[in-house]
Amino acid sequence: MTTENFRLEKVRDFGLLFSDTFLFIKYNFKNLLKGMLYYVVPFGLLHGVILGLLQYETLLSMGNGSGISPNYSSSTVIYSTIASYFFMLISYTVAVAFVMQYIKLYRDKGADNFEVNEVGKAMLSNVPTIFGAILLSAIIAVVGFVLFIIPGIYVTICISLVVPIIVFEEESVGNAISGCFNLIKNNWWNTFAVLFVMGLISSALNFVFQLPSTIYQLTSTIFIVSGDAMTPSKSLLILFSMIQGIGYALIQVLPLTAIAMQYFNLIEKRQSPALLKDLETVGNNETSISK
Repeated sequence: MTTENFRLEKVRDFGLLFSDTFLFIKYNFKNLLKGMLYYVVPFGLLHGVILGLLQYETLLSMGNGSGISPNYSSSTVIYSTIASYFFMLISYTVAVAFVMQYIKLYRDKGADNFEVNEVGKAMLSNVPTIFGAILLSAIIAVVGFVLFIIPGIYVTICISLVVPIIVFEEESVGNAISGCFNLIKNNWWNTFAVLFVMGLISSALNFVFQLPSTIYQLTSTIFIVSGDAMTPSKSLLILFSMIQGIGYALIQVLPLTAIAMQYFNLIEKRQSPALLKDLETVGNNETSISK
């Protein structure tokens, strides 16, 4: 099997969703990695730097009473926390925009018929819309959880398809939100299972990148709590957090590709675009032969 005959619009069972997710990433690994390093990782680095500063200030706050950090300010932690979440959101938004736009061009032009810089140009117009869609989806999910836990889970899984609809169908945010509920109808459990397992895999991979930072923070905390006047290293914390930020950015390819595969699975089940295209091709071939 080659990249040229990898069909996106196809009915997939649970197992095939996973195998096709990894196959697509494998066949497009070089271009996906190149694009992620160029467009997404810089924001991951910014996220890592801010996160490292936040972790540094947090550790200093623990030793504030022992004279370790006389210049410590609680407002610094608050600002660093807000900035950290902001850059994490930006990193995620750009990752979503790149992966979905890459898959869209793959569908429209075919493998090896477009360059990574084309993806970058195409995604720029989508980033604000995707950012707004992610924020609105988060608000809807939070409201669902505040009202009741179960509706919150249900809504969260449904709106996971909002961005694919925006990118692949070029719909507005409002139409995409209403469309995702119709698309996922009778396929909620299947979508939940895919996202849940992919979430576990992604979390496990993220933990590997978080491990250096976690170990260093834990060690520093032990020394501070025991009364040792050790000052945490800002440089090391920033370095470890940058590794964490890069890992978080790159790993998004996995769950995002899985969401796209599920979208095409559901579209094929409901509308059968690939089947209709095949029938049209067969009809055109038969017409050509008869002539």
